[in-house]
Amino acid sequence: MPLPSNNYKPFLAYISPPEYARLKKFSKTTKLPMTQIVREAISSRMAGGDPYVNGFNDGIKKAMDTVNNMTHAQMRFPSGKSFAELVSDDLMTMLMRDAK
Repeated sequence: MPLPSNNYKPFLAYISPPEYARLKKFSKTTKLPMTQIVREAISSRMAGGDPYVNGFNDGIKKAMDTVNNMTHAQMRFPSGKSFAELVSDDLMTMLMRDAK
């Protein structure tokens, strides 16, 4: 098991034994660490707004980060923009707004 990253602060929370059992089973089923599930739940709860819109936008932002981190996507076109920048610009148009 990897050591905790310096990117995280330790946090202790108490949950009931049945909740713990459900979390452990869900963790095994999804092959996600229980700590990641808890972090995602906290982020989701604190995000507010429409969970669908937040999740969709998070996916778009993750795609943008991925393409921007690809070394082969840094090729520049005559316009001066990289392939990654052009793809990110197109992805930005897909972001949803919360209907309030």
